[in-house]
Amino acid sequence: MAALVLAGAVFIGPARAESTAFGVPLSPNVHLYSYFIINGMARGAFLLGKLHPKDMPVLIKMDEITRKVLLCNLDSKTIRSDFKAEQMLTRYLGLILK
Repeated sequence: MAALVLAGAVFIGPARAESTAFGVPLSPNVHLYSYFIINGMARGAFLLGKLHPKDMPVLIKMDEITRKVLLCNLDSKTIRSDFKAEQMLTRYLGLILK
């Protein structure tokens, strides 16, 4: 029985992947999930002492800007808003990793 289910999954999986342009379709909330992960990374970096209190005003401002851009992206899904959301998430992550 398990072999039958596995065989079905093998044949169905590639058919779905080939039907999309890039293989696995992205979740419509992928930028929001990324924001939550980066926000958690920022909190962890601060608690571990990798970020200092002097870094907090810049980090808080970037967090606010990123959140606003993501909310706009959730309201209107366009290529431009997706690109801007990705840019802001990259900048936010860059502040933590430097």
